[in-house]
Amino acid sequence: MGLKEEFTNTMNEYDAAVQEVQKNRKFFDGLLGMGTHPGSAACHDTMDRRVAEICGQAAESADAGEKAELVWAVFQAEGSWKGPEYARLMLAAIQRHTLPLISGLEETDRKELAEWYRKTYPRHKRLPMQEQVLKALKEQNK
Repeated sequence: MGLKEEFTNTMNEYDAAVQEVQKNRKFFDGLLGMGTHPGSAACHDTMDRRVAEICGQAAESADAGEKAELVWAVFQAEGSWKGPEYARLMLAAIQRHTLPLISGLEETDRKELAEWYRKTYPRHKRLPMQEQVLKALKEQNK
């Protein structure tokens, strides 16, 4: 199984875990400190750790094409998310795991990714981590 497929499987498992959290959620969970906030469920850390492992494997052993496929998949995960908003924030956060992959991308892929990233994440909507990702994409294009 390729790294992109492992990432896709991880996202499918994450989606199922978030749905389970939602299904078991009580009405007042997370409100005024009552119950458990769904954003603190263990599935978020599990997914983040797994994505870090997959990106680490890619940085060590994948060719430029496989790295590009994986980076695209990670970047697009947030935009394709149909679940709760608190989970969308985790999907934005996992983009930081692509930083070690960027230097191993072909110039054309980096340029295409940088342009897509600029359009998808306008300056006023970028998180600090997304600024780092875009900066890495731009620096590689110099």
